[in-house]
Amino acid sequence: MGLFGKSETFSENPEVRQVEKIIAKEAREDQKNLDHTIKDLSSAEKSHNKSVKAADKAQHQLEKAVEKEHKAAKALNRAAHQHDTAVSSEQNAEKTVQLKKQHEARLEQDLEQKRHQLDELQQRKAHNDQVRESKLSQIHAQAAAAADARGASFDRASVGGAGAQGNAANAGTGAPGGAAPGGGAGGAAPSV
Repeated sequence: MGLFGKSETFSENPEVRQVEKIIAKEAREDQKNLDHTIKDLSSAEKSHNKSVKAADKAQHQLEKAVEKEHKAAKALNRAAHQHDTAVSSEQNAEKTVQLKKQHEARLEQDLEQKRHQLDELQQRKAHNDQVRESKLSQIHAQAAAAADARGASFDRASVGGAGAQGNAANAGTGAPGGAAPGGGAGGAAPSV
């Protein structure tokens, strides 16, 4: 039986079915959290890539501004005003580069944090999946053992009806045909 499928069939035993439903719900919530984290990571990667491109563009603009400032310095006698404008442009470009690089560093840190968070969630989900699979296997094994015990009890009851005289003679002696020790009526079902 699939752990996460919506079309899965549940056990006929109400207690087992209840546990199966709870486990399936936990699995869906884990998957939903994992999908959300993956989406956040993808978004963070896109933002980071954009910031890298923006920082490169700003660096290119800075280099152009520096070049323009040098050209303007050569023509300072003719264009003092033009030189001042280029210096101002260079300063603004440097501030922009610093801001973009700071933003890039923050996004890189956030990206690493999200990657770490994703790794932790994947490990937690894998562990939870393993625990759920183990619980389901144990529950199914116990349910099968209880069904086998009930079937064996019914078989003894039908054999006991044919040999009632032999059972009466053996009653209370623990001989074959008597009640199985600890069996009770139909055998005790294992606790879930």
